[in-house]
Amino acid sequence: MPTGVAVVCDTDDCLAVYLAVTTGNDGDERSADEVSQIARKVAECDAWVIGFGFRQPVMTCPGCADGRGPVRERGVCKRCMGRVGSGAKCVYCLQQMEPSHAGED
Repeated sequence: MPTGVAVVCDTDDCLAVYLAVTTGNDGDERSADEVSQIARKVAECDAWVIGFGFRQPVMTCPGCADGRGPVRERGVCKRCMGRVGSGAKCVYCLQQMEPSHAGED
């Protein structure tokens, strides 16, 4: 059964989530550390910011990193799961969604 790895924003009260890695489809077993590293790299490539707190890496969503967060309303944005507003853009991370997938106003 495939499983996923999510990255969550470390900002207080932020609901941002990034579904970074799907595992289990290729039959390749990976350690938790390997999957965690892959998830961080994928999130970084999609504008999430990595920092370090208490000797471990923490992630900040694009909205919080740029001062538009924290994400307070869930929606369909693939980058942060924030609400997509008019113009088919996420109101938090400004990710442009295809109109057929935006589905919110």
